[in-house]
Amino acid sequence: MPRRPPRLPPLLAEFDEEERDAVLAANRAFYRAFNDRDLPAMDLIWAPSGAMVCLHPGRAPLHERSEIMASWRAILQHPQSPKVRCVDEWLVGRPGLALVVCREVLAEGQLMATNSFVRLSDGWHLVGHHSGPVPTVEPRPLAAAAVTPTRDRRKLH
Repeated sequence: MPRRPPRLPPLLAEFDEEERDAVLAANRAFYRAFNDRDLPAMDLIWAPSGAMVCLHPGRAPLHERSEIMASWRAILQHPQSPKVRCVDEWLVGRPGLALVVCREVLAEGQLMATNSFVRLSDGWHLVGHHSGPVPTVEPRPLAAAAVTPTRDRRKLH
């Protein structure tokens, strides 16, 4: 009789508000380190070892921690490095793994980012950052956001 594969926990299993808040705090610490040009803080946010990836817009993926930190060093030391505001955070996670998708608002445009975190003994650490350009989205007034537009059921999106 063939063995059944192990059953994975359902998405968000054991992922309570405290974990959610901790992941979002780690994500915000990442953007704070970016905006403050704080390389030591950026170094602490990234996992100390293991598999990781960083994809800056228009660049080749980086997989080695030393390459990733060298790229952040160059970005943070560059005098024209942009300030980034993280908005519209969306989080999904399982015990020990979390993904935060967010919009990065810059003076010259917007990007979407996916930040991947793992929980280690000392908290949540970044193991993946992927950012790329998207069309600019203007914030809508609250009253307009509450109105649900009629959906054309002939379209998938």
